[in-house]
Amino acid sequence: MLKRLVMLMCVVTLSGATLGAQTRPAPAGPARPAPPKPPEAKPADSKAAETKAEPAAKPAPAEQALPVNIKIEVVITDQTGSNPGAKKVVTMIVGDRQSTSIRSSASVPVRMGMGGPPNPVNPASYTYRNVTINVDARPAILLKEPNKIMVGFGLEYSPKSRSEPEEMEPGMASINERLGLILESGKPLIVSQAADPTSDRKITVEVTATILR
Repeated sequence: MLKRLVMLMCVVTLSGATLGAQTRPAPAGPARPAPPKPPEAKPADSKAAETKAEPAAKPAPAEQALPVNIKIEVVITDQTGSNPGAKKVVTMIVGDRQSTSIRSSASVPVRMGMGGPPNPVNPASYTYRNVTINVDARPAILLKEPNKIMVGFGLEYSPKSRSEPEEMEPGMASINERLGLILESGKPLIVSQAADPTSDRKITVEVTATILR
């Protein structure tokens, strides 16, 4: 009986030692570094993304020309002082949104030297001067207001002097103008009035654009 009791106590002692060894915490070792975090994905620039996503803007389609002709009439009035003005008229027919040009020129003799009739002391001598009327026009009917016409207008006018006989003198009148006009069909409009810087001469330009139905 005593022998059994001794053996039982030995078994209990060994079981307690084993259990204590299992529950004892392991000795702390050196701390391990935490694993690096994966790099966070940066959000794309929203404005840049929107810009790339938007399709390129398409150019506005050109307005189509209407199948009609337009009559352009230019009246040039050349007046000196209170004398009746001399008129020059240029007329052209052109299609809608088409360009047209008219060129008219001549060479006229111009007397040089002192005034008065030629004589042995004052013999007549002449040179030549070019006189021109050049007109350029490009009409375009306004689609929103079909009774109005936009006209790109150009004029070069170098006239003959009004004096008789003509003599060479500085500042002979001439006009060179480029205008953008909005005209009502069939209604004349004075588009410019120019004064000769050396005299009381005045040159007036009137333009009429008429749609031919």
